[in-house]
Amino acid sequence: MAKIELEKTELKRWITIISLTLVVSIIYIARLVDWQIINGEKYLRMSNSGHIYTVKTEAKRGEIVDVNGVGLVVNDSGFKIVIDKLYIDKDNENEIIIKLIDIMNIKKEKWIDILPIYVTSSGTFEFMKDRDSDIEDLKKILRLNNYATAQNCMDKMIEKYKCYEYSTEQKRMICSVRYNMTKNGYDASMTSPYTFADNISRELVAIVSEKSNELKGVFIRTSDIRKYIDGTIAPHIVGLTGKLSAEEYKKLKDSYSLDDIIGKSGIEGAMENYLKGKGGKRILETSNEGSVINILESENASPGNTIFLTIDSDIQKAANESLKNNVLNAKKSAKDCIGGAVVVLNIKDFSVLAASTYPSYDLEKYVDNPSYYNELVTDQINTPLINRAFIGAFTPGSIYKPIVACAALEEGCITENEKIFCSGRFYYSPTNHQYFLKCMGVHRGIPVKTALARSCNVFFAEIGRRLGITNLNLYSKRFGLGGKTGIELYESSGVLAGPEHSEAVGSTWYESATSQAAIGQSDNMFTPLQLAVYTATIANNGNRYKTHIVRKITDYTRQKTILENSPDSPELIENVGVSEDNLKIVQEGMRAVATSGTAADFANFRIPIAAKTGTAENSGSDHTTFVCYGPYENPEIAIGVVIEHGKSGLWSKNVARDILNAYCNKKS
Repeated sequence: MAKIELEKTELKRWITIISLTLVVSIIYIARLVDWQIINGEKYLRMSNSGHIYTVKTEAKRGEIVDVNGVGLVVNDSGFKIVIDKLYIDKDNENEIIIKLIDIMNIKKEKWIDILPIYVTSSGTFEFMKDRDSDIEDLKKILRLNNYATAQNCMDKMIEKYKCYEYSTEQKRMICSVRYNMTKNGYDASMTSPYTFADNISRELVAIVSEKSNELKGVFIRTSDIRKYIDGTIAPHIVGLTGKLSAEEYKKLKDSYSLDDIIGKSGIEGAMENYLKGKGGKRILETSNEGSVINILESENASPGNTIFLTIDSDIQKAANESLKNNVLNAKKSAKDCIGGAVVVLNIKDFSVLAASTYPSYDLEKYVDNPSYYNELVTDQINTPLINRAFIGAFTPGSIYKPIVACAALEEGCITENEKIFCSGRFYYSPTNHQYFLKCMGVHRGIPVKTALARSCNVFFAEIGRRLGITNLNLYSKRFGLGGKTGIELYESSGVLAGPEHSEAVGSTWYESATSQAAIGQSDNMFTPLQLAVYTATIANNGNRYKTHIVRKITDYTRQKTILENSPDSPELIENVGVSEDNLKIVQEGMRAVATSGTAADFANFRIPIAAKTGTAENSGSDHTTFVCYGPYENPEIAIGVVIEHGKSGLWSKNVARDILNAYCNKKS
């Protein structure tokens, strides 16, 4: 029995072993079938796969056009040289870079060289001057101490990029290219081909293409080039683009790459979110050898939007030409005349038809010519890069008087027919201070309309005294002075004279200074934009709309409107609180300025206008200012002009005249 039991136990063991062997064999065979037959292709690709890369594709930047669709800055097609890490011969990367640079140097074309280090005549490395920010970035990326020298930086890069055997100049060039590659994420898993040179000639395109066998991984690609139709039309308005700074990248790295272009100023900066567009991407699978074996995912780039401005190029050109000519004429008698600015508004909706600044500059030359750029940024006398139309704040002089008249009439400080006697002198002596001024004439007893026409200082000094600085500034703010207008671009708030400003600058305000402020002097300083806004508000019967320079935003094709500032539904900021009757008195007074007063040379002008002249005292020659609107009965445009140290009011009036003529010519 024992023997039989033993045999049974042995049999069970064999059965168990055979069963387990069969199960394992079945599983193994099933896996082999899965690996080799069912999913064979998938597992073969996985075994060959080296890495997954996300390659970014650039989006076209949106264009900027005038109110009629005339291009101000558009995209043009060009060519660039790129180095693609997925295709380059990695063992010969440095040699390929040197070959490329040699080709560029022979053809005298530029490649992107950002390294803030140069080779001295003695063959040593030194940091470039005025590149502190770039030098700081270099040390951070190389993880070197702040006190590291240029030689320390080069030693680290030479080791990192393994370019020991090259000459000193070649080492610097290789390190410049490869450092910029590193800085722009070329070595990361999410990347785009590195742009080695942009906007290259067709001749260079042909040469690089012919040498494709020697330059593995180097490709010619089309690129979008920012093209200025005429860089002189509205440079301060259009603005500039540029590479992200280190500070900008820190804030925007979630949505921008370090090598992306971003708007820096003007509309380019203010409308960046609309102009930028959305980049695309491709997710690529590579083999162990580095070749692309599959495109796993693809997303196309979306272009930015088109910005339609309210600017009319024809009126803008007329403003530019006239402003320049009249400033140059003013310089003949006023040697300290610097420049000027003019703003033209559409009274119906307070859109900017033109905004000109002189001295000005050419956007295209600014971008393409480094010496021209240096000339502009170092010109501290003429400051051509400053947008005087929106940022420049100037003492207004007598063009401020219509607001004083509006406030005094509304507050009951004077009536339409009340006369104030002008002996040619005004003297005001409250307890704490004395104020004395001379008038330009002896006007004797005159009412408000005549006082506006003749610009009587005594009249307005007196009603300013009656009104008080608090009321005067209250109405000034309602008309848009001493505060921002709401325009999309950067603008100055200007300055309203009074206790608040005096305290802010550490000076003392005296009650008698109210009379000085009432004739547009004291600390009052306003922008040409504000002057045009306040003039348009008078013409518009006290309704002040939000000032704007963007008419609409469309998609890139200009077919679909995304946002619009319709001229038929302007945004009301406020009504100034002056009755129509009182506004009518001031309007008639401004009309008298242009028919029989200080601007009587407009009496027979082709359209009737209302106006006010101004001469503002300051250090040096007087500023000359002029505001007007027209046609008088049915106002359409308002103009504010300032000529810095212009001395004679003729020049500011001439600018307005030329703009009015250009406007009328377009209407006829």
